[in-house]
Amino acid sequence: MIIVCFTLESCFPNQDFEVDKEIIKVQSEAQVKTYFAKGLSQALVNEKSLRDFLRMEALKTFDGDYDVLYSLVKDKTLVTGKTLEQTLKPYFNTVTLRDIELTLPLLTIFVPTLPENSFSADLWNTEEQVPFVAIRLGNSIDVPIISPSGESYLLSSELIPSYPVVVVKDNERVTHSSQLGYETARGSRIIFTNSFGIDYKFVDDIFDYELEKQREEATLREGTIYNVDQKLSDAFSTYQTSDGWQRDYIYYNITPASPNGQFTYDFSEHIRSFSIVGNALLAYQKMADQAGDPTIKSGKNSSGWTDGFFEIRASALIQAQNGIGSTISNSYLVSGKDLFTVTYEIDRRGIWPFRYDYYIVKSVTAKPQNTNMPIVPWDLKNYGSSFRIDIEESDNSTVVTESTTETTKFATNFNIEGSILKKIGLKFGASLERTETNVLTRQYTLNSDPLGTVVVNFSDKVVLSISYPVLEAPSTWRYTTREYANNIFSISVEPKRVQ
Repeated sequence: MIIVCFTLESCFPNQDFEVDKEIIKVQSEAQVKTYFAKGLSQALVNEKSLRDFLRMEALKTFDGDYDVLYSLVKDKTLVTGKTLEQTLKPYFNTVTLRDIELTLPLLTIFVPTLPENSFSADLWNTEEQVPFVAIRLGNSIDVPIISPSGESYLLSSELIPSYPVVVVKDNERVTHSSQLGYETARGSRIIFTNSFGIDYKFVDDIFDYELEKQREEATLREGTIYNVDQKLSDAFSTYQTSDGWQRDYIYYNITPASPNGQFTYDFSEHIRSFSIVGNALLAYQKMADQAGDPTIKSGKNSSGWTDGFFEIRASALIQAQNGIGSTISNSYLVSGKDLFTVTYEIDRRGIWPFRYDYYIVKSVTAKPQNTNMPIVPWDLKNYGSSFRIDIEESDNSTVVTESTTETTKFATNFNIEGSILKKIGLKFGASLERTETNVLTRQYTLNSDPLGTVVVNFSDKVVLSISYPVLEAPSTWRYTTREYANNIFSISVEPKRVQ
């Protein structure tokens, strides 16, 4: 059981005493995080150089958010000539910073962007503003906070501070070699190795801003589709009045007049867009609820201000023809600082001199996002005729693997003509399709918020309609592509030219 103390002093007395190294191992992570927050709060009051350092490191957004990963920066030097670890050391007597780092390898100091330009890393006046310190816990949506004068209180989850505050939390965009799921994380490089020999990498390259491919905006589709690849347009025209599958033309060049074709690797399926549909406020509250215990997820709404930007993760489950080579694609689809537009109302709480203004989420509007997640070149010879896509909002970098049973149809209409393997006939051809049930391995992140599942079929139309003209581009055709949706989200899945 994790113990969360409302009064921090009751958990960690001020007096110094010896602690056996084994004690730190059995203390809950919540307690250790709270202890670190208390020492950090004292240091922020006394050390302007620390405030300057944290602001500058947060502005680097090394993981795409205003996060400062302690293990990554602890040996960096402040303007005083001391390292971060040396600067903090005098404020930690009972438990050493080394023990804290060993217990919390992903310990992070986050500088939130608060509503109405009330506080952010950009706006932080380190000369005059000494921030409160909040603690993001995995077992509660309410937020413990320590004031610069040392008072501690529990902030209700729906309230967002209007005053300067930093957050002590675990980093959900980075994983380490001692963590479950490290080997399957999609980060392509090791960021650093800490003093304990633990390797760190991003859970996905979407968070690695040093990789040039994350800056290649040309790979994204335009938000309003005034044009698509000519092959997709031709596929629509080919089967607009004829019975057949657009993907037959895209991948095999099959038409009613030429029903046999060889597979081409020029295209691969991609998730090209993501948007929240339905009640955006309910979706926002669902994703903002960061409590790790599902029993806590019902009840009060959470504003989510301690978490930073949302991370939307997609997993595609695809059955391979041989039944043993299941293809599973896991990727972070959207890192969404622009996923919602939020309006707030002000609520004043407390009794003087501890009376403060807080923001409460009043309304939420969702904004569609361009995405570029590759799935697979869809060759019916190797893969089933449908696959499933799971969408979740990730609150943790720990990846969990489980087995699931899926049933799908496989095409059997393939033959060798000369020395070339070709698909014979439109759709499934004259032969019957084969139905198989196999066990697939599915991955998801621990304590995630599942947003739902959609199924994509090879037979689904890619382009649904073409209209002409539109006011924004009076001489250009407008294309409507297929969307896959539930009551929370909608995505588009399309073949994209890759070579």
